[in-house]
Amino acid sequence: MKKLLLLPPLIIVFLAGVYLFFPAFTFGLLVKAERGMSGLEQHSIEADGLRFEYLQGGEGEPLVVLHGFGGNKDNWTRIAPYLTARFRVIVPDLTGFGESSRAVDNDYRIARQAERLSVFLRALGIDSFHLGGSSMGGYIAGDYAAKHPEQILSLWLISPSGVAAAKPSELAQLLAAGKPNPLIPETVEDYDRLLDFVFTDQPFIPEAIKAVFVDEAIGYQALHDEIYTQLEEGDAIPPLEVLLQGFPKPVFILWGANDRVLHVSGAEVLAEAIPDSQLQVLDNTGHLPMLERAKLSAEYFLGFVDGRTPTH
Repeated sequence: MKKLLLLPPLIIVFLAGVYLFFPAFTFGLLVKAERGMSGLEQHSIEADGLRFEYLQGGEGEPLVVLHGFGGNKDNWTRIAPYLTARFRVIVPDLTGFGESSRAVDNDYRIARQAERLSVFLRALGIDSFHLGGSSMGGYIAGDYAAKHPEQILSLWLISPSGVAAAKPSELAQLLAAGKPNPLIPETVEDYDRLLDFVFTDQPFIPEAIKAVFVDEAIGYQALHDEIYTQLEEGDAIPPLEVLLQGFPKPVFILWGANDRVLHVSGAEVLAEAIPDSQLQVLDNTGHLPMLERAKLSAEYFLGFVDGRTPTH
């Protein structure tokens, strides 16, 4: 009986020890658990000398969604449970991010990433699908859609970059003043500032787990500095509002009203340029609506695709 009574506290002490002394292991377990609850499983495929790591789950028409700068496939894990009942959700790590391989040619510009997306989709045998993207991923999605409109069932743009006529964002003003880029953290304090910068309501992350995020960010710092420099220098492609002007397929534009990374004025610019589009701006929401307002973001997109208007 004494052994049985001691068991729960021992388990608690054991778990606390694992968390404190092996945060990376604990983090891995948490990631797997969240993916499992979201109905997603990790897969890997190689094509044209590249390895693509991706999550997949659900049934129905394919929905391919792309993360933004500094993100990875798990940026979509929280919203996935609301989408997998309607779609076969496919979430790749873009080349140079997450667990996918780095680019052999060291070219991470928007058009080149769109070409790699085509390689990935051909390898999966997908040629008709819904396409979504957040921030940098939105620009990549827009470029791909403009070049392959016959493949696109609908386009979902979440606070996309590449809108030239938008007002300067707080991020743009900071960089213009020579301040450090808050999207590329180097310390735990930097990571706290990053969370505050991209969210309206900063999520709670235990310090030990946060340290894992910081270690990953530091490991990618040099590469992400190079990628951001390439993105700032720009492509030989038009801005998003020009690329998608007159785009013939349905487009849903979602933006957070409190976005500090990309100014929300870009939403109206896109809506005016794309005749068959629908715009939704979420109050009290930052740069990543699919993380900060996962359920609401999914409901709006599902309502758009299925011709319904969510009641909120």
